[in-house]
Amino acid sequence: LDGVLTEADCAAFADGLVLEDGYRCLPAQLRLLADDGGRSEVLITLHEGKFHQVKRMTEAVGKKVVYLKRISMGVLTLPDDLKKGECRQLTAEEEKRLKESVVTK
Repeated sequence: LDGVLTEADCAAFADGLVLEDGYRCLPAQLRLLADDGGRSEVLITLHEGKFHQVKRMTEAVGKKVVYLKRISMGVLTLPDDLKKGECRQLTAEEEKRLKESVVTK
């Protein structure tokens, strides 16, 4: 992020931010990984995935996303050796875990 992460930023994420369009996000976890002067490397854990939500949430606390990388989605974690822009088929086990994790109404 372009900007220095504060405890208030982390608390705002934990409380559930209200975005510029009035949407209230579910509580999320914002954790500082590294601080390099005016930039912060963070790990954000969301429980929903709205349109450009990470960028919109960070802007709501006065920060700007410089680089964004998804490392997991639900029960699935991206492998470290997957290059930018690459994709791969799910394994049978991953597909099974994904189906088991889905909540139906």
